[in-house]
Amino acid sequence: MVGVSGGPDSTALLHLLHRSAHVWPVNLGVAHFDHGLRGEDSQADAAWVADLAASLNLPCHLGTGDVRAHRREAKTSLQAAARHLRLGFLHQIRRDHDYHKLALGHTADDQMELFFLRLSRGAGPEGLKGMWPHSPEGIIRPLLRTAKSHILAWLEAECLSYRLDKSNLSRRYRRNRLRLDVLPHLLAFNPRLADAVWRFQTLLQEQEDFLRQETWKTLSALALTAPNGPLRLPVAGLLALPAALQQRVLRTACVQAGVPLERLTWRQVEEALHLCHRPHPSGEVSLPGSWRLVREGAFIFWQNHPSPLPSRSEYLLPPEPTGTMSALNWTFTWKTAPATGHPDFFQPDPGLALMDHSRLHFPLRLRTFRAGDRFQPLGMSGVKKLQDFFVDAKIPKNQRPFVPLLLSRDQIVWVVGHRLADPVKLTPGTRLILRLEASPTPTP
Repeated sequence: MVGVSGGPDSTALLHLLHRSAHVWPVNLGVAHFDHGLRGEDSQADAAWVADLAASLNLPCHLGTGDVRAHRREAKTSLQAAARHLRLGFLHQIRRDHDYHKLALGHTADDQMELFFLRLSRGAGPEGLKGMWPHSPEGIIRPLLRTAKSHILAWLEAECLSYRLDKSNLSRRYRRNRLRLDVLPHLLAFNPRLADAVWRFQTLLQEQEDFLRQETWKTLSALALTAPNGPLRLPVAGLLALPAALQQRVLRTACVQAGVPLERLTWRQVEEALHLCHRPHPSGEVSLPGSWRLVREGAFIFWQNHPSPLPSRSEYLLPPEPTGTMSALNWTFTWKTAPATGHPDFFQPDPGLALMDHSRLHFPLRLRTFRAGDRFQPLGMSGVKKLQDFFVDAKIPKNQRPFVPLLLSRDQIVWVVGHRLADPVKLTPGTRLILRLEASPTPTP
């Protein structure tokens, strides 16, 4: 699938691929996204691309979106919002229609502009490497080593028309000011500047490819994911890494947790590292997208916006033998069955509770933590303060108010997702089993 804006680069790419289709076993499709930012001009671009696809006898997929609304929602720049919606649409069409690759018309000029934009923002090697010629997400950029002047000359020689976006001449946008005002002076100083940038970026991409693999290996070895909990990293393990890997691992972990990469700055990653180095074992750093990096003791973890405190309400599980219900942002499913064979007394799955039905008093109740709560953890002979259990289980302080508790009469019989109570465990004398499964309800 070829993403075609109607401009010279993507139009040339479409024609070149179409003319080469008889040489390679390739089926082409065209996709165009209308950002709705230029009124009738935007609509005219979409109609022009549709006509071009029809003239080449190719399928055409058109889309549109409210970029300004997305900008307000995502709290980002207009261009970043447009790019996010556009790429989301293109990838969705590619998946829906089984295109193996998404071809984009980025050129050597785009690569050089991106290099200097990122350099001016203080980007490191990860940013300065520029765009990949091909990516794991299925994007290919066949024109990335081709100068825009060559593309324009070829279009003119072939008498092929294209659209011009007047907003590319507006100095409102930083990239346009770089293209129109800064780069001409640099090119006058060194006409072969694009080749120099390309060589440098090629070296960076080779190094980045290796470092990216090492970063993922290191992060996979370090990362801890508690049952139904967030990604966690041990502070000591992170700080024991070579300095060249610490920031990369932390940055990659941020992205894996859900922090938007395009808004994550070098300074924010440095602040996160500083939090890990601090002798005081608690604190937090604000990250883009309403995310926070929280340190509690020996671990750091990621949290998306402060959640409202859970309600003090209690929920009754209906006394039916089988059923499903949602409560406290969790989904509970249960069934009652005779004990057969040799039941698993150890219950290694923290999201599953197998309880002796005869030791329960119905209806069972669900609620969250209250001061003074106690229970007898599985395998212990005495009761324990729930607060102490949370500390020993290394459940972060900010998560404790949200842990569901299952009660029989006034006794906690299951700290959901963590530990069953000993009095309701299965025994060789168990005749009837209540099987209760719990999982966090996905956030819409």
